Formats: sequence, C-alpha cells, structure tokens
Amino acid sequence: MKTLSLFSLEGKQALITGSSRGLGLAIARAMGGAGAKVILNGRDTEALGGAAEKLNSEGYNARAVAFDVTSEDSVADGIGFCEGELGPIDILVNNAGLTFRAPLEDYPHDKFERVIATNVTSVFTVSQL
Repeated sequence: MKTLSLFSLEGKQALITGSSRGLGLAIARAMGGAGAKVILNGRDTEALGGAAEKLNSEGYNARAVAFDVTSEDSVADGIGFCEGELGPIDILVNNAGLTFRAPLEDYPHDKFERVIATNVTSVFTVSQL
C-alpha cells in the first residue's frame, strides 16, 4: 500500500543495491511511496523478482535488475542495462552489505575480503559507474 510522503520523487528513478529484502526493500518502498520508479538490485534473481512483484502489487513502480556489486564487469553490465533499457538513474542508494562473525584470530581472510568488497569497494564501483 502506498504511503503519504512529505516530499516528491515523481519522475525520478532510484537504484537501491541489496534491496531484495530487509532495509533495502524498505528504502525502495519509501522511495516508491514518494513517487520514484525503483530498481531493485541483488544477486538472487528469484528473491529480486519476488520483491519487485510484491512492490508492484502494492502499487509501486518496481523493476528487478540482478548484478553482483563486487564485480566491476557485472556492475557495468547492470548499470548499462538500467540506463539503456529503463532510463537514467537519478538516485543511488548503496545499501548492499554483508557480515561474517568470528573472533579475530579465527576470521578467514577470504571472508574479510568479501566483506570489504561488498561493504566498501562496491560503494565506489557502483557510484563511479
């Protein structure tokens, strides 16, 4: 159900990374409630499709575009598709993130690299492209 917004994003298009569930989906819903077309992003096409269907059934204008924010090539392809097929992106919310919990002495280096790639490097990559 659309909500009353204190500001308008009519005519704007917003890309929200990591938005198939949780905070990202809530941000997409809020932006949609303010009139924006929202592009949901994540890696899981099934979850994205379900989230977009849910938002559209609630009266929002939502599309799902799957790409991996940790891969520069995947981001370039995804952004290229969005702008080529859906139009310019006016608003970007870098929401994608993950965590891995372990004591420092047991924390695997590959998990650390994945967390940094998702939570830090992807913000630069998606913003730049």
